[in-house]
Amino acid sequence: MNETQIEKLKEIMKQEENDFDFNDYVFNYMKEDDLLEIDGVDELREYFEKINVNSSITNAEVIYYTNAIEFLKENDNSLNKSIEIAVEIGCTLENINSEVLASLLKTSINEDNYKVFVNNVLDRFNYEVNE
Repeated sequence: MNETQIEKLKEIMKQEENDFDFNDYVFNYMKEDDLLEIDGVDELREYFEKINVNSSITNAEVIYYTNAIEFLKENDNSLNKSIEIAVEIGCTLENINSEVLASLLKTSINEDNYKVFVNNVLDRFNYEVNE
């Protein structure tokens, strides 16, 4: 990538992030030196995956009982999805509470949204750079 393409990528990411609720701006996890070495959309996709490998962008913590209950009520009122996630990662009944369930669910939602975000950014970037 060159400097102009990096600026275009920044602009696209800023616009796309308005629709998502990640921990921080995704570009804050990127290094311009790394971007200068990227050649093509496939490498850029791999870079997006690499910067969230430890889930620092998508990991979420819902704190306080009332916030957790409200989040679960709005997003998983049967608790099926959040309990399924808890079981998958090996939580035991002693470890589960509303804050844990809400945090796991919000993280899962963020991970799904991150994939959509990356696809949107790459589609737009590919189209706008190759016009």
